[in-house]
Amino acid sequence: MMKKNLLILIVSVLISNCNAAQKPAQIISVMTKVADWQLANPSKHKTTDWTHGALFAGLTAHAQMAGNDKYYKALLAFGEKNEWLPHKRKNNVYHGDDHAVAQMYIEMYKKYKDPKMIAPIQKLFDFILANQPNTPLTHDKREHKKRYNWCDALFMAPPVWTKLARITGEKKYMDYMNKEWWATTDYLYDTKEHLYFRDDRFFKRREANGEKVFWSRGNGWVFGGLVRVLEEMDEDYPDRGKYVKIYKEMAAKIMKIQPAEGMWHSSLLDPVTFGTKEASGSGFYCYGLAWGINHGLLDAETYLPAVQKAWAGLVNCVHPDGKLGNVQPIGADPRKVTADQTEIYGVGSFLLAGSEVYKIALLNGGQAKKIIVTNPTKSFRDSETVSLNWKDIKSAVKGLTKDNAAVFEFKTNRLLVTQIIEEGKSSELIFQTDLAPGEKKYFRVMKQPAGVKKAESKAKAFCRFVPERKDDFAWENDLIAFRVYGPGLWDDAVNSGVDCWLKRVDYPIIDKWYGQMKKKSYHKDWGEGYDPYHVGKTTGCGGVRIVEGSKYLHSNVYDTWKVIANGPIRSIFELTYDKSWKASGKKLVETKRVTIDLGQRLCRFDCTFTGADAGSIKQFAVGVTKHDGKAEVFGDLDNNIVGCWEEIDGSGLGTAVLVVSPAAEGMSDVASKLKDEAHIYLIADKGSQPVATYYTGYGWERAGQIKTVKSWREYLVDFKKRVDNPVTVKFAD
Repeated sequence: MMKKNLLILIVSVLISNCNAAQKPAQIISVMTKVADWQLANPSKHKTTDWTHGALFAGLTAHAQMAGNDKYYKALLAFGEKNEWLPHKRKNNVYHGDDHAVAQMYIEMYKKYKDPKMIAPIQKLFDFILANQPNTPLTHDKREHKKRYNWCDALFMAPPVWTKLARITGEKKYMDYMNKEWWATTDYLYDTKEHLYFRDDRFFKRREANGEKVFWSRGNGWVFGGLVRVLEEMDEDYPDRGKYVKIYKEMAAKIMKIQPAEGMWHSSLLDPVTFGTKEASGSGFYCYGLAWGINHGLLDAETYLPAVQKAWAGLVNCVHPDGKLGNVQPIGADPRKVTADQTEIYGVGSFLLAGSEVYKIALLNGGQAKKIIVTNPTKSFRDSETVSLNWKDIKSAVKGLTKDNAAVFEFKTNRLLVTQIIEEGKSSELIFQTDLAPGEKKYFRVMKQPAGVKKAESKAKAFCRFVPERKDDFAWENDLIAFRVYGPGLWDDAVNSGVDCWLKRVDYPIIDKWYGQMKKKSYHKDWGEGYDPYHVGKTTGCGGVRIVEGSKYLHSNVYDTWKVIANGPIRSIFELTYDKSWKASGKKLVETKRVTIDLGQRLCRFDCTFTGADAGSIKQFAVGVTKHDGKAEVFGDLDNNIVGCWEEIDGSGLGTAVLVVSPAAEGMSDVASKLKDEAHIYLIADKGSQPVATYYTGYGWERAGQIKTVKSWREYLVDFKKRVDNPVTVKFAD
C-alpha cells in the first residue's frame, strides 16, 4: 500500500510539473531563460555555419514573440558580422549546411526591408539554378554533397528556397527545392518505417537490438524542415499533398515510438542501448507535432498528450542558470548523451518548440477559427487591414462576443488589436498585420484568453466634431491628420477643401491641439507638428469638384455630420453638403463618406451626389492645391494619381489624390498666380456611377520616411498596387 501511494504521489507531481510547463507565461519565461543563457555564452562555431543556422531559426521565433527588441538586435548584429553572407566552404557553394543561416536573413529582411539582407543568398541561388548539379546521392565522395545526400540537409536548405520563393514571387526557387527534396526522399526515406536514413551508409547497419539505425536528430531536422517548407508553400502547389503525406506518416511514427518519459533518445528504434533522453531531436519533434496541431494537420486529441510530455521533458533539461542540457554533440549517428552536454542547435530546436507550444497553451482547449492571409504582391504591406465577416466568425466560434473577441497572429505569437464595425445589417471584425512581399500568415480568431492582457495600442484612428472651434470636423491616425470646415464658418472665405494638420508623432493630437489652442497656437510647431497648410477656397488636399465646361464647382462648409465607427483601427464618418449647393442654384445633396485606417498615409473618400440635378453631372474632378503655383506637380494617369511636392517653412510636403472609381480620363493642371486658383486635377467621367471614390493624403519630410518627391511618388504607386490587389483571406478547414 505504501509503494502504491508513493507511486500515485510521484505521478501527481509529474502531472503538476507538466501542466505548469504548459502555461503561456511559463513557456515564455523558460524560452527567455534559455535564449539569454545562450547569448551570454556564445558558441565558438563560425556564425555562418549550420549550427548557428538552427539557433537563428529558434532565436528568430523567440524575437517575434518577445516584448522587446533585444533578440532582434542580437540577430541584426550576427547578420552584420556575417555581412549577410552564407557560409562559404572551399570548392562547394552548393552545400546545404552553408545555406541554413539565410533563413534568419530572410526573416530580418521582412522586418527591416533592407535588400542587402537577402541579396547574397539570392545571387547564390540564381547561380545554382543556372548551374544545377547532377551528382549521384551516394555518400562515397565529397563531390556528391552538392546535393542533399544526408537527411539533415532537408532542414538546412529547403526552407531557405521556399522562403525566397515566397518573398520574391519567383516559382523557380520553389520548383528547384521541390525537385531536390524528392530526390533525397526517394533515396533516404524508408517507406515501411516512415523515417529517414541519415545517409546511404546506414542502409544495412543495425542496432544492438537488430533494428535499423534511425538517428533521432537527423530525423528531427527533417521533421522541422518539413513543417517550415509547408508553412511557406502555397496551398495549391502541385506536390503539396506529397509533403503532407510524408509529414503525417512521420508524425504517427514519432508519436508511436515516443518513450514514456516524453523525450526521444538518440537512436529512435533502440532506446535501451541509448538510454538517455536527447534534447535536439526531441525539440524538433515537439516543434513539428505542435505545428501540425496548430495548423490543423494533426488531431489535437490524439497528438496533444505527446506534445505536452515532450515539452515537459525539454523543460526539465534546462539547468537553473538557463543552460539547455542533454544535447548530443555534433555527429552523424546515435551517441550517448549526458545532462551537461549542450549545443546551440539544441537551443534553436527548443525555442522553435516553445513558439508552437505557446500557441496551444494560449488556446487552452478553446474553440478557434484559423485564418490564412496572403499578400499577392511583391511589395511590403505594413499595417494591412484585414476584414472578416463578423456573423461568420461568431457562428464559427462558440461564445464569441464583441467584448471577448481576439485575434492571435501565429508569426509573432501575439494577440492583435481588433475592432468590430457594425452598420445596419452588415458587420465586420477587422485587425491589422504587416506583410512582406508574397508573405503568407496564419491567424486564429478566438475568445480572449483568461489571464492574458487584451491587446491595446497608443496609436489609433480617431475622428470627432469640434464645436469649440467653429464646427470643424477633424480626423487622424498615427501618420496623418485633417480637418474640414463646418457651419460655424459659413460666412468665411472657406469651402469644402481638406486641411492638412502636419503631425510627427504617432499618438493622437486632435484633442490635445484643440484643447490647448487658447494657450498655444496649433499654427506653431511645439514639437508634435502644426497646421501651416492653407486651404481657403482651394480643394486643399483632396477636395472634389463638379466640372461644367471650364468651371470647377464646389460646395461650401458641411451641414451635418455622423460618426459611423471611431477606432482604434478604423474611423468612418459622413458629412453632408446641402445648403451651399442650394445657395448656388443647384438642387444637390453631396455626401462625403470618409474612412481612415491606422498606419496609412492616405484616407478614403466616397462622394455621392443626390437630388434633382444629380443626373446632369457629367464629370468629377479631384485634386490638390498648388498654393499659388509654387508647388512642383506630377501626374501618373496610368495609376490615376496626381500630386504636389512643395516646401512649407523649409520642409518638404507631398500631397496627392488617387482616384479609384470612376477611372480618370485625364488631368488638368490649372496654372495661376492668383490666390487659391492653382490646382492639379484628375478628371473622371461620371457615367452611370453615382459615387466618386478616391484616396487622399500627405507625406511630410519632418515626420520622417517620406523625405523626397521620389519617395512620395513611390509610396503612392505602391499604395495603388495595394488597392488593386487586395490580400487574400481564407478560412482554413
